Amino acid sequence: MNATERETWLRALISKISGNSAAAIGVHDDLQQTLGLDSLGRLEVLAEIEDEFDFYFEDNETMNASTLSKIMEAIDRKLLKVEGARV
Repeated sequence: MNATERETWLRALISKISGNSAAAIGVHDDLQQTLGLDSLGRLEVLAEIEDEFDFYFEDNETMNASTLSKIMEAIDRKLLKVEGARV
């Protein structure tokens, strides 16, 4: 899955959990304040990401993942670590 496909998939996931239209989710929208996700909703997003990409986030890897763009950055960093560990 390339970066564009990851963003589309992530928008659809956040849309499903938050009830907001995927097209209306901005990359800098705060998941809690703008999109209305509570802590349980954020955990659901992270769990779905972990299932999709077959890795687990450490707590410190997602502390600042409060927007779509920050979550995408966290995914990219984790994928680089995972891929580097497999080489």
